[in-house]
Amino acid sequence: MRLRAGTIALTVFLATNGGALSGPQAQHGAAQRDEARARDAQGVVLAQAGRIAEAVEQFRAALQLDPDFPEAGYHLALAYERAGRTDEAIAKVEDALRLRPDFIEARYLLAGCCRKRGDFEGELRLLQDIARRAPEFAEAHYNYGLGRQREQRFAEAIEELRAAARLDAKNDRYALALGVALANRSNDEAIRVLRSAVELAPLNAEPHYNLALALAAAGNETEAAREFEEALRFNPSHAAARRGLGITLLHEDKLEAAAEQLRRTLQDAPRDEEAANNLGMVQLRLNDVSGAIASLERAIQLNPRLIKAHFNLAQAYRRAGRSGEARLETERGAALTAAQRSLGRAMVLAQSARQRLQSGDRAGALSALRDAIAASPEFADAHLQLGRTILETGSDGSEAVREFRRVLDLDPERAEAHYLIGLALNKTDEKTAFEELRAAADMAPCRVEIMRALGRAALDAQDWSTAVAQFRRVLAWAPADKDALAQLDRALAQQSRHQ
Repeated sequence: MRLRAGTIALTVFLATNGGALSGPQAQHGAAQRDEARARDAQGVVLAQAGRIAEAVEQFRAALQLDPDFPEAGYHLALAYERAGRTDEAIAKVEDALRLRPDFIEARYLLAGCCRKRGDFEGELRLLQDIARRAPEFAEAHYNYGLGRQREQRFAEAIEELRAAARLDAKNDRYALALGVALANRSNDEAIRVLRSAVELAPLNAEPHYNLALALAAAGNETEAAREFEEALRFNPSHAAARRGLGITLLHEDKLEAAAEQLRRTLQDAPRDEEAANNLGMVQLRLNDVSGAIASLERAIQLNPRLIKAHFNLAQAYRRAGRSGEARLETERGAALTAAQRSLGRAMVLAQSARQRLQSGDRAGALSALRDAIAASPEFADAHLQLGRTILETGSDGSEAVREFRRVLDLDPERAEAHYLIGLALNKTDEKTAFEELRAAADMAPCRVEIMRALGRAALDAQDWSTAVAQFRRVLAWAPADKDALAQLDRALAQQSRHQ
């Protein structure tokens, strides 16, 4: 098989006959394998024609005839993924990986399923592994780079995106992504790379738009305006490009033209708080005070934490002679600014805590994390890190659980908090621990440590079927894991004994 850039396609895989049987039994087995491969090939044809439901039936039939046919399992998983049946796709692709651990296409599909389920950490672990196993697989480098960019780990993102662009220099998506990542580190290089993205896809609005942003950041307003206009020429409904054009015109003191572009932005994207805030600023400079007040009030209604809008509205209220309301908006802006500074201090303290832990200073780490939470009580990561550190020090587990519960109050979708609660309660409240680990596994279906912990909790709860399922899943990800093999054998023995 040849890996290529882009979405992995349904492909008919060639298979070899194996085994040492002879006579009628061997002939019957060979006939079944041949029929399975014929069904799989027919499923591929149907799927490529868009007849996914019919393709699914063919892939299922192939697996019934030959359960040890990883390619059919992969094709069924891919069909499920295309049909939006992501959990079923994950189960089937894991089956394929248990049969063939080096199945790179299946691992790549699994990474995409992780992303669809919101398990970005699981996706990135897979993509990192794929990029290592198949260094010529440009699309894996590309998606891994995008994931690192989401985490604002720009140096790693740039490295991966450079690899993708080097492997496929004609791919405009790779050039565009690399240019966007570079814009956070090196604007001159970003402009050069984004110009190449425009050359590769001159009719695509996105390269023009991102080049315009880089040019505006470099102070080249005239060329930035031209690129925003190009983006709008190819996509007139590109609200962000229209807003960018409006802001650029504002910086060039072309106030009437700026106001027109920002009004049109809000017509296309009525929830664009930045467009509303900038329109308010333009209106103030045009002495349209009532219009400015309306626009800035709208910006704050859309985002009450938009600090600059509060200060701008205070200025508009003062111009209108509404001094009491101006004072109130100034106070609100100042309070939000103080909260932002406190969050910044909390983030520095959390980073210091990580460094202290690395050097073995657990007491210092705990102190820094408690200071971080005092500075910014809604900083979920500090609560998570504090709870984890308490567990690692062997201190009061109930305090750690309180911190993890606080994380879930602030961010109910944090699988890590459920997982850590499950670990903390494993010895004292097995039922709740089991429920928490189930919740973590549902939110993050691609995290091996969660699968393993849930499998062990299931063994303790004598839920043999869940234990079997979870340790089988671990082995799909880590086929040589001796502990998972031993635990699976134990679970299977107990399951057999109790049937």
